[in-house]
Amino acid sequence: MQKSLRFLIAAVLIGLGIWGWRVLFPSPERVIRRRVAALAATASFQPEQGMVLRTYKAAKLIGFFTTDAVINLDSRGYDPRTLTGRDELQQAALAASRYDGITIEFLDVNVTLGPYNQTAIANLTARATVEGQHDFFVQEFNFMLKKVGGQWLIYRIESVKTLSQLLFQPSATLGQGFQETFPVGIIL
Repeated sequence: MQKSLRFLIAAVLIGLGIWGWRVLFPSPERVIRRRVAALAATASFQPEQGMVLRTYKAAKLIGFFTTDAVINLDSRGYDPRTLTGRDELQQAALAASRYDGITIEFLDVNVTLGPYNQTAIANLTARATVEGQHDFFVQEFNFMLKKVGGQWLIYRIESVKTLSQLLFQPSATLGQGFQETFPVGIIL
C-alpha cells in the first residue's frame, strides 16, 4: 500500500512538473501561435465598439510589428498594395475602422523555425468578415517573424499566390479526333 501511494505521489509530482515547465517555458511555436491569435483579436472590432476603442486597437496593432515592417498584399480582385513601416500600417488600420465591424481569424497556422530559433515563418490562412456583407475574404499569407527583445515581432507579411489560372493547349491526339489537353503554364 505504501509503495503504490509513493508511486502515485511521484507520478502526480512529475505530471505537475511537466505541466509547470510547459506553462512557464512554452515552445516558440506555441508562443508564435498565441501572438498571431492576439494580433487577430486586436485587428478585429465589433459594431458596438466606439471610435475611441477602435483607435486604441489601431495603436496597439503596431506593437506586433518591427519598425521597418513590410506588408505586401496581392489578392485576386484587388490592387496590389505595399505598406512599409508602422506609420503606414496604423493609417491603414484607422482607415479600416470606418467599417461597421471586422472579424479577422487566422486559421491553420503552421510555424517553421529558423536557425537558433531567432526567426520563424508562420504560414496561415486569414479569413476576414466585414459586418453587413454576406461574403468573406480568404487569403493565405506568410508571416515572417523575428525575436526582438525577447518578443516575436512580424517584420514581413506576404500574400501567398495560389493557382489562379491554367492555360490549356492541345498536346496529343488520341484516336478518332479526340484531343486531350494538359496545362502548360500557370499565370500567377
